[in-house]
Amino acid sequence: PMNSIQYFYKVLSTPSLVNELRDIAIKEFSVENVLFWENYQILKKMVYRYQMESKKAKDLGNEDLISEYDFEGYYQQIQGYSIPSIDDFSYDANMPVPKEIMPYYTSFYHMFIDYNGPAVVNITNRTIKNIFNEICTFPTVGIYDSAVDEVVELMYYSLYPILLKQNEKHIANTIN
Repeated sequence: PMNSIQYFYKVLSTPSLVNELRDIAIKEFSVENVLFWENYQILKKMVYRYQMESKKAKDLGNEDLISEYDFEGYYQQIQGYSIPSIDDFSYDANMPVPKEIMPYYTSFYHMFIDYNGPAVVNITNRTIKNIFNEICTFPTVGIYDSAVDEVVELMYYSLYPILLKQNEKHIANTIN
């Protein structure tokens, strides 16, 4: 059904609907949640790109090639336009964050998790502490997954009902 959390995840994988959700979030003073979601998707794409480039380097017999890839250029490129979330690629959440993309994970932390961040999201103290401890000791690519669950739930209960009320037919036509 349209009002289920599973359906909401379909909405979150549709760039045009995420844009509409962001517009609602701005009016509701909770845009940090949608920005968090969009930037989390970018981190996932960075991990995916790292895995692809790493595999390519291994296939060429020179794993050092990965350090020559322009991750900053790729990051700038995917910032500029909406791309659907890439849920169809699987990653090991326990994989250590590669040094090549660690700066993006650190930036994300300072933007959305750190109490003094400019767009800090409302997640539990326990989640914040777990993320902080992990980022200081052994950061993995899944470090923000528990925060994502909390933020998606917040958006589901606060923003999604407004989106549904305003655009139910449009949502159904866009997704189906």
